[in-house]
Amino acid sequence: MAKNFYDAWLDTPNRLQDQLQQCQAVARDADIPWVSTPQDVRVKLMVANELGFTTMGSNVLKAEIPVGWHTGKHRHGEESMHILEGEGFSIINGQRFDWHKSSTIQIPFWAEHQHFNTSNIPVLYISGMSFDLEAFLRVARIQQIETCGPNDPGMIAAVPPEVSQYYPNGDRATIHIEQAPSNKDLGPDDNAYNPQGQIAATKNQHDFLQYLAVPKNGFRTNCVAVTHQWIEPPYHQSGRHKHLEAVVYAIEGEGYTEMQGKRIPWKAGDVLYVPPAMWEHQHMNDNPNPIKQLRIGFSIRLWMTAAWPEGFTSTRIYDQSGDPIEAGKIVRQRERLR
Repeated sequence: MAKNFYDAWLDTPNRLQDQLQQCQAVARDADIPWVSTPQDVRVKLMVANELGFTTMGSNVLKAEIPVGWHTGKHRHGEESMHILEGEGFSIINGQRFDWHKSSTIQIPFWAEHQHFNTSNIPVLYISGMSFDLEAFLRVARIQQIETCGPNDPGMIAAVPPEVSQYYPNGDRATIHIEQAPSNKDLGPDDNAYNPQGQIAATKNQHDFLQYLAVPKNGFRTNCVAVTHQWIEPPYHQSGRHKHLEAVVYAIEGEGYTEMQGKRIPWKAGDVLYVPPAMWEHQHMNDNPNPIKQLRIGFSIRLWMTAAWPEGFTSTRIYDQSGDPIEAGKIVRQRERLR
C-alpha cells in the first residue's frame, strides 16, 4: 500500500530527532564573515535554520556601527538588542533612547528604528529576532526606509535629548546594566524577576545573575528578549537542567558546555545553541578567569511548554545522592563519588 500523509506524520518524530542530532551547537564568531547590507555596514547572521541550527524560528545577528556612522532606518518584527561596545542613541518611532556598553534595548513590532554611534570607537551589538518563525507563519514583514551612512553633525546636534527610558504606552525601551537588579540584591525573591516563574530548574542557576528585559523591570516582550546576563567565577559551574531551546552569547572568557554527553567548547564572541530537544546541559568555566554570558530568550519556547507541558517542562537535574545540581565550584566525577 502506498504511503499517505499519516504515514509521514507517524515518521515525523524520528525525522526531527535525526535533525536535532545533526544540529549545530555553536556559532563560532571567527568563522562567520561580515557582510554589508543597506541596514548595516558590517553585520553577520550567527544563528538561523539556513546555517544548520535546528531552531524554533530564532535568529541571532551581530553588527558593527563605525565611528561617526549610523545604521539604516527600517521596521520589522520584534527585536531585542544588547550593546557590546561603544555608546550612542537610537531613534525609535521618533523618540530618542540613549545607550552605552551593556545597555539592552527592546524594539516593538513594526517600530521604525535607527541607531547612531556617538563614541570614538565602533559600536558592536548583538540582537535577537524571530524572523524565521515569522516567515514560517507567513507573517514576516520588513521595510527598509533609509540606508546606513555617515552621521550629519548638524542633525545629531538637533536631536532632542532623551526624556524617558519608556515608550508612551508605558512599556520600557532600555535598561542599562548598572540599573539591572541581581540575584545578590534580591535574595529569595529573585524568582519574581524570572519570566518562567518560581521553578526548581532555574533556582540557583548562576553565581551572579542580572535581570534585563524581563516583565518585572517594566518590559513587555512577546517574541524575543535579552533577559539575563550572568558571571561565573573561575573553576565554577552553572546549574544542570534541561528544557527546550536556549541561546547564550559569550561576552567574556571561554569555557565549555556539557550537553547530551558531549563537551562543547566556546569562547568570547561565540553563540551557544541548545536545540529544542530537552537535552541535559551545564555551562562550565574550567579556567582561571571569570566568564560573562548573555541569554537571549525566545518566547515560542515558553508558549510550547505551556501548550504541551508533558515532556517539555524545564527540569532540574539531580546527582546520585538526590541533590539538585546547582551553581557552584566545579565538582569532578571522583569528588562526587566520595
